[in-house]
Amino acid sequence: MLYKVEMRFLYGWDDAGWEEGDETEERPMRFCTKADAQAELEEFFAGVKAAVAAGNMDMEENPRDYRIVGTET
Repeated sequence: MLYKVEMRFLYGWDDAGWEEGDETEERPMRFCTKADAQAELEEFFAGVKAAVAAGNMDMEENPRDYRIVGTET
């Protein structure tokens, strides 16, 4: 089983992270372990906190708007 990070949108939950695949496409990020997904999410929140502190963002993201779920794809 793989894991993914999802974000809550107005229409429901969907992939929160995308990475470059082939030259012309992006693909959703997948993680081999839940711990890897959690580490990526924590790194994201640390970056957001730093951007807010530097004045580059208005407010921090709400952790309740993100979740980690298992996926087959």
